[in-house]
Amino acid sequence: MRDVEEKASFPAFDREAQLFEMSTAQLRVALDHVVLDGLRPVAVGLGILYLVMAYTHTYLDPAVARILVPVALLTALILGGLRFFLVRWDIPPRYAHLVGMAIAGLSLLNGLLLLALTREPLFTTYLMLVLMGGGFLLLSTPWVLVLIGMTFLGWGYVVGLAPDNSWKQYGLALFLAAVLSVVIHSVRLRTYRKLTRLHFNDQARRNELQHRTLQLETLITVNNSINTILDIDQLLHDVVTEIHQRFAYYYVGIFLVESGGDYVVARAGTGSVGRQLAEAGFRLRVGREGLIGWVAQHQQPLRVNNVALDSRYVKVEALSKTQAELVLPLKVNSNFLGVLDVHAERVDAFTEKDVQVLSALAEQIAAALHNAFLYQVEHSRRLLSERLYEVSRALSQTLDLHRVLNLILDSLAQLVSFDRGAVLLARDGILEMVAARGFPSGINPLQIQVSIKEDDVFQQIYQTQVPLMIPEILERKDWQQLDGLPQTRAWVGVPLINVEDKVIGMLSLAREVPVPYTENEVELAMTFAGQAAVALRNASLYSELALAYKQLERLDRTKSDFITVASHELRTPLSLIKGFSQLLREDLTVEVIPEYCQIVNGICNGVERLQEIVDRMVDIAEIDSRALRLHLINVSLKSLLSVIVDTFQAALRERHLTLTVASLETLPSIEADPEALQKVFSHLIVNAIKYTPDGGKIVISARQVAPGVYGMDDGGVEIVVRDTGIGIDPDYHNTIFLKFYQTGQIALHSSGATKFKGGGPGLGLAIVRGIVEAHRGQVWVESPGHDEVTCPGSAFHVVLPLSQKYMNELV
Repeated sequence: MRDVEEKASFPAFDREAQLFEMSTAQLRVALDHVVLDGLRPVAVGLGILYLVMAYTHTYLDPAVARILVPVALLTALILGGLRFFLVRWDIPPRYAHLVGMAIAGLSLLNGLLLLALTREPLFTTYLMLVLMGGGFLLLSTPWVLVLIGMTFLGWGYVVGLAPDNSWKQYGLALFLAAVLSVVIHSVRLRTYRKLTRLHFNDQARRNELQHRTLQLETLITVNNSINTILDIDQLLHDVVTEIHQRFAYYYVGIFLVESGGDYVVARAGTGSVGRQLAEAGFRLRVGREGLIGWVAQHQQPLRVNNVALDSRYVKVEALSKTQAELVLPLKVNSNFLGVLDVHAERVDAFTEKDVQVLSALAEQIAAALHNAFLYQVEHSRRLLSERLYEVSRALSQTLDLHRVLNLILDSLAQLVSFDRGAVLLARDGILEMVAARGFPSGINPLQIQVSIKEDDVFQQIYQTQVPLMIPEILERKDWQQLDGLPQTRAWVGVPLINVEDKVIGMLSLAREVPVPYTENEVELAMTFAGQAAVALRNASLYSELALAYKQLERLDRTKSDFITVASHELRTPLSLIKGFSQLLREDLTVEVIPEYCQIVNGICNGVERLQEIVDRMVDIAEIDSRALRLHLINVSLKSLLSVIVDTFQAALRERHLTLTVASLETLPSIEADPEALQKVFSHLIVNAIKYTPDGGKIVISARQVAPGVYGMDDGGVEIVVRDTGIGIDPDYHNTIFLKFYQTGQIALHSSGATKFKGGGPGLGLAIVRGIVEAHRGQVWVESPGHDEVTCPGSAFHVVLPLSQKYMNELV
């Protein structure tokens, strides 16, 4: 079958008979090298000759000498420069004849100039020497003929200037010199052609002998080394490297058949190309794609000495120099494991002997692979038993869910290859990640939440209660890749089933290369998924106990809970009071009676203050219940702070306070909820006004935060609200952000939001912290202490990221 395929693709010929045949191009290059080697001594010799000629030209007629002496010296200088250039730099051999012709032309010009100025026929001998020298130097017949033609044209032109019968005999001599030049050129060209072919054939025979020796040595070396290697990846790498280094092939790779038998996948290859193909999981369909696919189907060797003529060949851009390819099956008895793929950069690179030697190598590789596979299966079984024992012991000794789940992922990673693994639980239409392995350092996987959508991967797992395997993610149109993570290529999801036979989550395993998970790997993942379900059940029982304990704690929070409920209940009657009081304020009957106006204004002011307190209570309730929803847009902090500061101008004038906003023009915009941030800075400014004595100062400044500072991966901004107030005791720097907490004596009534040390519900700073943390930011206070005499002041720092990256997609 192999011979039939070979004849169908190529003309029949005996490659062994043409093994040492030298091509015309190779001969041309060799002759160019000969000419190039002769240029250096020629340049030196002619340079010296023209120095001598410059001296002898001084004996000529003074008018002639004034021209010929500088020309001879200039020629000597040019030849000396050429000699320096040839020694200092290596010019390509293809330019050797061009340079040689330039030297001959320069000499010809000198001779013609001498002949034209002196009008002495005797100096025709100079041109004769140029012709014979050019015939000796040049090994290209076209260039020699060009030189002869130029010589006769130049000589004829000079003769035409001064016709004389004496020129005829010198013309005959010049013709004989041209014939002699051609003879010299022909003899020297034939001699060097024979010498070059003999040298080439000798070197080719040496290379062929060395090649066969290397083949035998490689057989022995590979046989001695690979049989002791049981790690499959190491085995494949060593094999392709050994063949590549010993035979100097363009590319050597190994493809292994997938468990389903439909594809062969690149597992090892030489150079960066081989590594890239293996990492990308490059694969070809058996029987349909490429020479490799053909060999995988027919399981027979295939030698293609010109891939451009074979329609089965699939071109890979990374291997664009491939001219010939040899593909050999890797078989043990009737078990087909994969193929050995060898590429060459020249046509007709592989002989029948190459096929025989590499076939023997392929048999050795297949046997070693088979042994490694058997060892891997046995090793995996033993490792599985050990890991399951460790997980079972951890389940019985600890209730630390995080520790147990991470142990499960770590143990599974030793049995199943994956790049990222995670345990996700389904809660209220969302998948929450509770354990993870292999995620980039800049991402906190435990903050990832994935919305469960109709007909997505989890829904399929939930409905079928069986693992879902996706061999190639790029072929699945509904897959959404999470920003910030490398592209997932192969994936498997395994259901987590509780004692009530319900799916409570899944085990997610992702690969960054399109290497599908095998049935054995999925079975191993199911085993560990069962262990994870047990750990989650234990954690659930523990959580129920903890919940009972927390219910007791809620009794201590009855007051705050009541206020939270009351804030919502007060909204409706408060709205009615506010509406009717506004109607009374606008009534003409009330306006004409000053006493009524004062009463109505007092009602309106009280309603506004009560509305502000209720709004704060609603805000803190949303923060506590995680119901706070941010509406993110690009926000200019300069514009936002300007609007907020304007609302406090009346209070600042009343208290004789100075509020300064530093220049914020260079501050970048951030992705945030402007309404929420308005509450943050309003509370901070109110807090500064409230605890700063009359006549004090408040300064708002900001700066840009570099990436990595304060845990901001993309950088952020830091805003500082600094006052000259009474300060805060360091012991209370953390507790002031708790709801209902107030330093000093608690006021029994609200005396106004901006009155000095005025009372209030104690919710402002708790709201600030809740909103800032919802933006993934940080807030803290700096103050040397509390002193109402010296007023050391306080500085509240707010750090916000430039962008918000919500983790709401499946890995």
